[in-house]
Amino acid sequence: MQKKKRKLFAASAACALLMQTAAMLPVSAADDYIFSDGFESGEGGWEGRGGATVKTTSSEPYAGSGALSVTGRSDSWHGAQKDISSVCTAGETYCFSVCARYDSGPSSVTFMLSLVYKDSAGETTYAHLAEAETMSGFYVQLVNDSYTLPAGATDPILYVETKSGSTSFTIDEAICAPKGTQIDGPKPVKFNLGDVNYDGCINAADFTLAKRYAGKDFPSKTMLRAADVDQSGTVDSADTGWYQKFLTAQETAYPEPVKPPVEPYNYQPLKYHSFDERVYLSQSSHPGKVIEEHYQGPKGTNTCYVYLPPDYDENQKYNIFYLMHGGGENERTLFFQDDTMMQNIFDHMIENGDMDPLIVVTPTWNQTGADQFYSELRDRLIPYVEGKYSTYAESTAIEDIQASRYHRAYGGFSMGSVSTWGVFLNELDIIAYYMPLSGEYKVSNLSIQTQAQMITGAIDKAGLQKNEYFIMGATGSNDMAQPQMTPLMNELRKYDHFIETSDLSQGNFFYMVVDGKEHWWGHVRHYIYDMLPYFFHEEH
Repeated sequence: MQKKKRKLFAASAACALLMQTAAMLPVSAADDYIFSDGFESGEGGWEGRGGATVKTTSSEPYAGSGALSVTGRSDSWHGAQKDISSVCTAGETYCFSVCARYDSGPSSVTFMLSLVYKDSAGETTYAHLAEAETMSGFYVQLVNDSYTLPAGATDPILYVETKSGSTSFTIDEAICAPKGTQIDGPKPVKFNLGDVNYDGCINAADFTLAKRYAGKDFPSKTMLRAADVDQSGTVDSADTGWYQKFLTAQETAYPEPVKPPVEPYNYQPLKYHSFDERVYLSQSSHPGKVIEEHYQGPKGTNTCYVYLPPDYDENQKYNIFYLMHGGGENERTLFFQDDTMMQNIFDHMIENGDMDPLIVVTPTWNQTGADQFYSELRDRLIPYVEGKYSTYAESTAIEDIQASRYHRAYGGFSMGSVSTWGVFLNELDIIAYYMPLSGEYKVSNLSIQTQAQMITGAIDKAGLQKNEYFIMGATGSNDMAQPQMTPLMNELRKYDHFIETSDLSQGNFFYMVVDGKEHWWGHVRHYIYDMLPYFFHEEH
């Protein structure tokens, strides 16, 4: 059956609308602004945040003759900040607006207007007031016209950051006003396939640009992405041919996306082997990055760490692995202990071609409990992380999270393994790959038989086939969890739900007991090294 083609927008109406939204709109004048920083005569109290440097510039202001450039960033939270403690009062409601743009780097950037303050208990708290995405060369407005500074808040600092990346940017017309104040600003410029010059129209000018740069380097990644209407990764005669047909009304829909052929993964029989710790635990000459992130957990602000691979590019899509710590540990354990140092291992695995670049998240179950973490994962952590970093989820809508389940994995050690089984029982619709390490799903001393029935029951409830979920687990023969984990894995072997093999194109279950190894991260990191490369190769 022929695939249904995607409907293309009505060109004339869309051109008029997008050209209107791309136009610069005046910022409304108001005598009662609490502050209004146009940067014509100085920084207005704005400073660099993190490693960033700020200075006034006359280049490309949104309004007037000045703007504030933000350079020297090395992380997404680095940006520009302003102490508002002398002008804003806890418990009062305000309107905040800032205009932001960037000029080089990724095809699009999502800016965030944020606030950091001390709550009534003296804890540092972060709030995101507004966010908006824009393309290179276009200002976008970050506005929240009714934000209440919480009662008891002290030392509030307003700042502009990006959801990801560290590109330099510019801000202008930073305004604080009484709640409900209408402050006009630039509207987001929407990306459309075929619209190479971003003017809201697909016309002869776009065709000319596509022909000019076909097979060559485009001036920007956004232009290349727009001209590549069949999404093959290159602009060639297939793309320019489509323009000819579209402009002569022979074609009214985009072409079907071209998916490059994928070679089947060559699964080798998996056996435990120890990597060379002198190499894999040393810092790579081309390392990735570990970023501390804060999100709203069920009991207040929670923390996780995000590993980004070397040369992370927010225009690419990455598989993602959520890796949970054990009892008495926290979100720092996986990256900041001598017996873990997983970031160095991941760096070398990627550098040596052991696995493709991926994102790894180390959260904590300390707010919810290991066996109950699944709800925080689904409702709070995944939307936050995958809304900020580039994964296969097209958005944080549940249908897009579900559609990308084959590119998402969850694993954990000890109590993190308890958490892994809890996630398996409740989140099969959004995660396909699982790595329980040295632990079974032990809640209220459930029997091994009951645990196995719960696991297979979850599969039945989800209505999944055997090639739609995968478990790879491991422990050591001298591990204190082995006498409980092995009976569970043996019980699962009895069920028709599982086919045991390390070739996940032929089965969905693998369990490894390594002779002589104890309950220790120094051993567990080797299990992860062995098994993680087998993930993310199956999709249906």
